[in-house]
Amino acid sequence: MRRLTPPPPTARPRAWLRSPTWDLTLLAFCWLPFYVWAVFGLGLDGSWAAGVGSRDALAWATLVALAITYVHRHYTFLLVYGDGETFRRRAREFVLAPLLVFAVVGLCRGTGGMVWKLLLVAVGAWNVWHTLMQRFGILRIYAGKAGCGLQEPAHGRRDLALLWCSVIFVSWITLLLRAETFAGQANARLLLRVVRPLISGTGAWAVLAVLAAGWLAVLLYWLRHEMRAALCLRERLPRWTFLASTLLLLAVFVVHGPIVGYLCFGVAHALEYVAFVHHFGQQKFAQDGATGFTASLLRRPLWAAPLLIGVLLTAFILLRDHRGADLYLVYYLGTSLLHFLFDGWIWKVRRPEVRRPLGVA
Repeated sequence: MRRLTPPPPTARPRAWLRSPTWDLTLLAFCWLPFYVWAVFGLGLDGSWAAGVGSRDALAWATLVALAITYVHRHYTFLLVYGDGETFRRRAREFVLAPLLVFAVVGLCRGTGGMVWKLLLVAVGAWNVWHTLMQRFGILRIYAGKAGCGLQEPAHGRRDLALLWCSVIFVSWITLLLRAETFAGQANARLLLRVVRPLISGTGAWAVLAVLAAGWLAVLLYWLRHEMRAALCLRERLPRWTFLASTLLLLAVFVVHGPIVGYLCFGVAHALEYVAFVHHFGQQKFAQDGATGFTASLLRRPLWAAPLLIGVLLTAFILLRDHRGADLYLVYYLGTSLLHFLFDGWIWKVRRPEVRRPLGVA
């Protein structure tokens, strides 16, 4: 009887998404140049909010952060409406969603008052969720590439618990230790007025102790299961460095106040998104040989990225005199909501068409 030869073992995917240099500079720590420029170059710090620092520094940092955010948001539309395969998956929703979203935002703007303010609060809350969940998603991609149990949904829940426990813990520390940074902005002062009774007295420090103990317990629980994976340190580094960069971003809120922290988090989100889309597009369209506008651009990031970013920045600059107009506000908030919504539809790593270009087994 002929003896069957067992198939060769499947090679484990590369632990890094692309390479150590690319992942560290364009994903994990892409926000560091902006942070150094804003804090050490412009001298931006939490002290501005108490009326001490330069408002010009805040204006420049905010303008640059908004420009970077404006660029990254339109990459979603390039992928949705420029790639036939992506569009066909939800063609009806991709046609109807913009009509509905812009109609609702326009109605809220026309109504004004409390309705418009509630919409702004909803968009801001969704932006925080969206930004943090993007970090969680990249962390899960690294888990899928590493394997050895880290890719399991149960460990995904541990990643999510650690991320959100860290956010809650840092938020309370910021309220306790950086409350003065809320003094220079009207809406922030309103928030401070509401939460000040909660952060006064010994009860606030007792809550901090409980949150610290809870965060430490979640961290140790996460670490115990993380170390069960049969991986060497080199294979763990992509996940761990990306998680470390997220914790450092949260630390900026405590060290420099919530305004600087929010700007740095927004810039990190936008830059890593642009890099991720170019990497995904290059891998996807090189594999399936697709043609078309989006395929041609994303397949060649070295020249396409500067071209796309340059065009979008030019549009942002040309629109500078219209940023207070109702039409621009409807456009800006509408594209924000569509970006959040579309991202939730297209970036599902459990789908083979998303997982395969990323090298996730």
